[in-house]
Amino acid sequence: MAHRSAARGLAAMFFLGLAALPLDATAQPPSTSEAVFDGTGRAGNASRAVRFRFMCTPNGGPGINGVLSVALEIPRPEQWRGGFDFAPFAGPDATAGALSHLRANGVRSKAGNRFAAAGSTPSTGANAAFVFEIAMSRRDPAGLGRLATVLRPLMDGPGQLVWRQGNAKREGAPIDASLEFLPERAERLKAVLGPCLAR
Repeated sequence: MAHRSAARGLAAMFFLGLAALPLDATAQPPSTSEAVFDGTGRAGNASRAVRFRFMCTPNGGPGINGVLSVALEIPRPEQWRGGFDFAPFAGPDATAGALSHLRANGVRSKAGNRFAAAGSTPSTGANAAFVFEIAMSRRDPAGLGRLATVLRPLMDGPGQLVWRQGNAKREGAPIDASLEFLPERAERLKAVLGPCLAR
């Protein structure tokens, strides 16, 4: 649990300044630890642009844990229709439970699993966004393995990642977000996440 809290804290700090970026981040210069892609999200009858972020950071000295994480950024959450309740997901100790289901469909394999996402709102005003984040410490083999297993099928070329974010509100509509992986996106993801996905 300490590893997971540390991982979420580190990743939350990393994402703090990122939500203010323009929505189309696909053409951004590559970084050594992050890949950002635009996807599509749907809640009820509403369809909107969303953003996916993938990160892999190395372990450091004592108390500095590397992180494998994937995040779903929802711009202007107050404008979402379908009655989605974001509040129960806010904070690293959110109590909404394992309502985040990731499913990766690759050319050679498929994988899926449920996770508990931590949420945050790192910016306000016109750039306000709610960020669901699933982060696993690289010093936590069990947690890291669960997330890595889901992401590996995306490394092989054309594929798709589907994030179904369950609603903590009873009978509320979930958010269904999808991201298509063309070969160039798969190569970018492999370059960024490779150190975290090595067996």
